[in-house]
Amino acid sequence: MSDQQSLGIAILAGGRSRRFDGRPKGCLTVDGRPLLQRVIDAASPLKHPMWLGRAADPVPALASALNRTGLPQLVDDQPDVGPLGALTTSLAHTDCDRILLLACDLPFLTESFLAWLLSQATQATVVVPGDGDHLHPLCSVFHRRCESPLRDCVEAGRFRAHDFIFALDDVHVVPRSKWARFDEGGLLMNVNTDQDLERAETLAQSL
Repeated sequence: MSDQQSLGIAILAGGRSRRFDGRPKGCLTVDGRPLLQRVIDAASPLKHPMWLGRAADPVPALASALNRTGLPQLVDDQPDVGPLGALTTSLAHTDCDRILLLACDLPFLTESFLAWLLSQATQATVVVPGDGDHLHPLCSVFHRRCESPLRDCVEAGRFRAHDFIFALDDVHVVPRSKWARFDEGGLLMNVNTDQDLERAETLAQSL
C-alpha cells in the first residue's frame, strides 16, 4: 500500500452488551487485560489514526472503559446494523482512503500481523484474511470505493459482513498459508461465548 494513501483504524466497541448477560464484551479480560485494550495495544504501534465505533447508548461500564482509552469515538449513524453500520459511519465521518476494521474481541492480534496485513493492501476494494471457505471480515482493510455498494447493502437490510464482501467483484482474500507464520495460537479467534472466553484464557496461559 502506498504511503500516500491515508489509512485509519476503526475498532468496533459495540455498546448494548446483548451477549454475556449484559457484560460488555470489550471489558471482559483475558490474562488480566480487557479484550478491547488488547486490540488497542496491538494496533497502536502502527501509528495510524484510530477511533472506536460504538452504539449511541453503550452500557455504563463500557462507556467508562471507552472514555478511559482517550481515543476518539464515532457513534453509529444507524442503530442495530452491526459492523457494516460502523464501517459506513467511519467512511462518512473520516477522509481515510482505507480503513482497517477490527473487532474488539480478537485477544491474540499482534502488531506484526497487522503491519503485514496492511502491506498486503493492494488496490483491491477489500483485503480480507481467509481460512479455507471462512473469511475474517472484522480484521480486514476496506477501500473507500466500497462506500456506495456498502450503503446500498445497508439500506436494503443486508447486514452480514460476509454477504457484503462476497457481493463485491474486487476482493483480495489472503489465504491462511500466507499468514499462518504469524499465528502462534488463536491469532484470529474471537470471543462470542463463555466457552470462547475460557478457551482464550487457557490459550493465553500457554503462550
